[in-house]
Amino acid sequence: MLSPDLQDEISVAYEARKELGPEYERAVLDSFAAGAAEAIDRRVDARLAQRAPEARQQPDNSHVAVPVFSLLFGVGGSIWLTAGAGADADSVFAMWLGIVLLNIVFGRMHHRSR
Repeated sequence: MLSPDLQDEISVAYEARKELGPEYERAVLDSFAAGAAEAIDRRVDARLAQRAPEARQQPDNSHVAVPVFSLLFGVGGSIWLTAGAGADADSVFAMWLGIVLLNIVFGRMHHRSR
């Protein structure tokens, strides 16, 4: 549903177009579009301001996913490499070294983005 302000702006633009004639139609439409965009921006800003306290209450724990999945992958990979694939200790060590390096890089990237 259109807000009363937007309805008023539409009426004003329509009446201005009728009075000024078709040669000013583009200017009237541009003015209306700018006003409508400002009204939409104000409404979006108001809604975002209402939601901002909710967003602050919920901590961002997305940085926990990489270490947790790395640990699960490392344990599962170690079991598979030793029991299933019959790999030696060097293969397991190389896998864990890669996991540790990945976590170090991710940690530094996450630290820089804060």
